[in-house]
Amino acid sequence: MKHKEKQIKQEGGITLIALIITIIVLVILAAVTLNSIFGNNIIEIATNGAINYAEEQQKELGMLNDVSDLLGEVTGDTDRPMMPSITLDGTKGNNDIFTSNVTVEISINRGIEQTGVIKLHYQINDGEEQITEEDVSLEIDTEGTTKIIVWAENERGNISDKQEISFTINKTAPSNPTISLAGTEGENGYYITNIGVIINAGDTSNVASIKYKVEGANPIQETEVQGANATFDITQDGTSTITAYIINNAGLTSETITKEVNKDEAGPSTATIALSGEAEETSITVNANGEDATSGIASYSFQYSTKSSEDGFTTKEEVKNTSTSCTYTYQDLTSDTTYYLRVVVKDRAGKTTESLAVTVRTKTAELNFGEMTEEEINEEIGKYVDYTPTYGNFSEHTNSNYSGSSENSSVSTDTSIKWEILSVGNNILTLISDKAVNSNFTLYGYNGYNNGVLLLNNACKAMYSNSSLGAEGRSLNIDDIETVSSYSGTSLDEEKPLPIGYRYYPNIYRYEETGAPHGTYGEYGKFGLSEQENYITGYTYGSTSFKGKSTSYNYTMSTTYMSEKYVTLFSSSTPTWVASRCMFYGGWFVFSVFYIDNNEVNFSELYFSDNGTGSESGPSLYGESYALRPVVEIDLTKVNIGLTGDGSSTSPYSIEVK
Repeated sequence: MKHKEKQIKQEGGITLIALIITIIVLVILAAVTLNSIFGNNIIEIATNGAINYAEEQQKELGMLNDVSDLLGEVTGDTDRPMMPSITLDGTKGNNDIFTSNVTVEISINRGIEQTGVIKLHYQINDGEEQITEEDVSLEIDTEGTTKIIVWAENERGNISDKQEISFTINKTAPSNPTISLAGTEGENGYYITNIGVIINAGDTSNVASIKYKVEGANPIQETEVQGANATFDITQDGTSTITAYIINNAGLTSETITKEVNKDEAGPSTATIALSGEAEETSITVNANGEDATSGIASYSFQYSTKSSEDGFTTKEEVKNTSTSCTYTYQDLTSDTTYYLRVVVKDRAGKTTESLAVTVRTKTAELNFGEMTEEEINEEIGKYVDYTPTYGNFSEHTNSNYSGSSENSSVSTDTSIKWEILSVGNNILTLISDKAVNSNFTLYGYNGYNNGVLLLNNACKAMYSNSSLGAEGRSLNIDDIETVSSYSGTSLDEEKPLPIGYRYYPNIYRYEETGAPHGTYGEYGKFGLSEQENYITGYTYGSTSFKGKSTSYNYTMSTTYMSEKYVTLFSSSTPTWVASRCMFYGGWFVFSVFYIDNNEVNFSELYFSDNGTGSESGPSLYGESYALRPVVEIDLTKVNIGLTGDGSSTSPYSIEVK
């Protein structure tokens, strides 16, 4: 505590001796009255006091004060000093509490009836007693309650009544309040339930009330709550701003504290998903949309299911995106598969809304045979391809000069064919028709043998090719079958000589790598059984060195020799030509062309080495009439296979130009 004293000097006054004499006189004048009260003793005391003052000054002074007091009871004059006066000066707040330093003025009350030296006594907060003969001015700056006691004392030691005064100083503003929130927190500072707000005073010892208000989504007018805390709820979605301050008992206020609260209990208002273009083999692109007017969009979770549009969903990826639209591509999907796609839109508070699912099927994956293993390729054998040839017809070289028969006429493309995968290799996809077509194509005699391979291939080429797809037609041949068969009934390594008179042969024979009509195999080239470049007519008689090898055979195709799928592919209930020549040896040579009847591989006799014509005992003197079995070879560098379809007969693999 700090205070300053201001002392004021007393002027005038009476001496103690004069005061005593006056008292003695008054006593004598009131002797009768006093005698009735004290007897003769009081007069004697007073007389002795005057005579022996120097020796018993202190004792007598005290007794005289007693006498004076007693006389005061009789006469109404105590001769005691008046109480000092106290005044307080400072700025007051509420409840008479000072909010500034307080100036305390303590003054001795003087008057005509009060003379002599007056001492001023005062005590602050039960501290040490202070004595002065002058007025005092104190400045109190200590916060809290201050108590001051004052009294006066005259020359005879008489004491006035004591005066006590208390006052409180509170110059310091209250501590700032704290704002606490209670509720379920979401994300990004948002609450997803109602928010309980608790405002607490920082120091509760000197708090009168709390004032607060809320602006924004959940407005609350300024409210004053008595006490050290206030509570209320935020129930409206959106951003609300809370302001609060404390008022203490003196009326001083804290700083105004502001807190922003965000609430978004509702999920996004919309969530939609839609396809963007067509599905690909392993990817689907979608557009998603979402809206949330309160907290805004935070992300899109793209989900998929292969089970149904209601359950079995897996999240492919969550994309952070704050806009109201988002484009996304599902990657690494399975081709030719139905997917149910949906999006879950999440707002910034963490609340979500699911869209309805859309249904889409991926394209069949392109058959990239170049990256397939042999086992994978084998799995594709027999699958259907949506191949369409360029429609045409064939009549060239079909007359007897080339085919050996005058029964042949123009043949045209059969549009009812379906096509199955026969083989894949060296960037060539080979397809085979699912049935025999163009029945009654006749081959007969040596010209039938000479040109059978080329005629069959050219007929299929003319009717079943498609140049825009890099596809060229040909006939099924024995090499196609032998490639996938384990049958080994041929005797190519055994030379068979012919006797004189049995050495007639078709002219193509001298070009075959298995024939040696003049002692040299393949005299004019080395054509295999299924090869031929040009049409050749006529027959020739051989020399004494005529010889050859037997290349014909017949057997029933079964799972003993090949897989079931090949047995199914090659078999035909309608007998069909196989564009490959062969020779049978039975003491002479028989020149033949292979054919298939049901699942039996056999050969048709066309010409004999004794210059006889085959099939003279058959159904026609003009040779055998079988159907065609087209095969198509497609350049895989020019097309994409299987972008759609599953390879079944009802959903064949697509074929498209690259």
